[in-house]
Amino acid sequence: MKTRKIRGMRDVMTSRGSGGRSVPPTREKILAEQARLEHKRAMLERELAMWSENQRQTAERLQEVLDRLEVLMEATAPPVPAPEPEAKALRPNRNRVARDDESDDDSLTEWHAIVLEY
Repeated sequence: MKTRKIRGMRDVMTSRGSGGRSVPPTREKILAEQARLEHKRAMLERELAMWSENQRQTAERLQEVLDRLEVLMEATAPPVPAPEPEAKALRPNRNRVARDDESDDDSLTEWHAIVLEY
């Protein structure tokens, strides 16, 4: 058994403390303490397994939350300005012949479809 360095009176081993650390005098007491320690070891191993499983589940849930936050932040980010279309596309189509039922302003403008994704 490893001995500790004595730093003060609190570290001095009393007769009760040394009796708790010594090997029991009879076989029955040895087996009883061995069984108690085996039971405690099994309990601590189960507790460690449960703790590890809870830690794994928590890490998975944390990753799901981080992924969802990333998706939401992308959705709320300000839109990136679209590149300017060519100057030719902005000019009205002057080659188009206006019909009688169309106004003069509509006849000079060429409309382009814009796709919006939600």
